[in-house]
Amino acid sequence: METTNYLLKRADAGDADASFRLGYRLAFGRHTPKPIPWNTVVAYWQSAAAQGHARAMFYLGTCYDNGLGVPKALDQAFACYKQAAEAGELAAAYNVALCLLHGEGTRPDSKAAVDWFRYAAERGDESAQRDLGYCYMMGKGVAKDHQQAVYWYRKAAQQGDQKACFNLGLCYLSGEGVGPSARWAAHWLQKAANAGHRGARAELRQLQTSR
Repeated sequence: METTNYLLKRADAGDADASFRLGYRLAFGRHTPKPIPWNTVVAYWQSAAAQGHARAMFYLGTCYDNGLGVPKALDQAFACYKQAAEAGELAAAYNVALCLLHGEGTRPDSKAAVDWFRYAAERGDESAQRDLGYCYMMGKGVAKDHQQAVYWYRKAAQQGDQKACFNLGLCYLSGEGVGPSARWAAHWLQKAANAGHRGARAELRQLQTSR
């Protein structure tokens, strides 16, 4: 593991990844100072992002999103997310989709949101898989298709996403997009409950008392 002094030298020499890692270490490292010096963190990530570092651009977006080290600016956050997403950063692609779906920092566009959810989902992002399933279930930005909703919920649930486990359990309870099955409903609701999902615990109790 590189020392902070080594990373500082590399960053001063124009190494974008060193600048990103310095910012990350200050924000999330084991020996992070309190309070976190977000102004310094942002400066490192801005330096890396200006050199085309996609992950730094994504993290810079989260700073604008939450007002950390910079004034909160949702339009700036969206611009950072989009630039990082176009460079292949999956977490940024997911955030672009959320911004488009809810109209945060940009005008709402549910069809474009679905495109970005699909981009990230097809590359394995579990949150995008879950939310793409939700779009199919509710007909947001795409024609309603409960079977496709179940397909994407299952993809995310198999990666351990608790909300997807819960949603998949509900699908088995209601028979939406899949054959109804109390056994499989209990299976997925239990997985969600084990991960701390309160709604799943309530559904399980109701399922058990109805048997």
